[in-house]
Amino acid sequence: MKKIRALLVLAFVVTVFIVPSRIQAANRGELLAAQGSEELDIYKDQHAPDGRFIPGNRGVVKDTKTGLEWFAGPDKDTTWDEAKAWTESLSIDGGGWRMPTRDEVKGLYTKGTGAHNVSPLFMTAGGFVWTGETVGSSHAWGFCLDIGDEYWPRRTYSETARGFAVRSGKR
Repeated sequence: MKKIRALLVLAFVVTVFIVPSRIQAANRGELLAAQGSEELDIYKDQHAPDGRFIPGNRGVVKDTKTGLEWFAGPDKDTTWDEAKAWTESLSIDGGGWRMPTRDEVKGLYTKGTGAHNVSPLFMTAGGFVWTGETVGSSHAWGFCLDIGDEYWPRRTYSETARGFAVRSGKR
């Protein structure tokens, strides 16, 4: 009976704590495993239902319509300055990342897709994405994925706000 209880506790710990953290780590571009010299990517067989967004290496999402490559930042409330600093320091998959423009973020919006009207490959719980475009020294443009409209809140705003990085697709 003690062995069964210990196995149940172990199964609970793995299911509740370890597996979700491994999935989150993979979402941030970390590989879950390596087999020989071939890197395994948990996204390699996933794609958006319309085929527009496809998974690239290490959590990069490729947009087949625009040729852009995207990388969703940490899934936590983020101010504009935090999003900018994160984007500028991002070196994953060769670097070259920047904050998106207003039009680029608007282009991600597809009403009825995923939890926030954006491809599920972005795996974000946030409904607002910052852009690199500022309004004066205290405000910046962002796009609300939940309702499909753009706003320019204070750069200190962070509730449900996320940073996404974008770059031209690799040739």
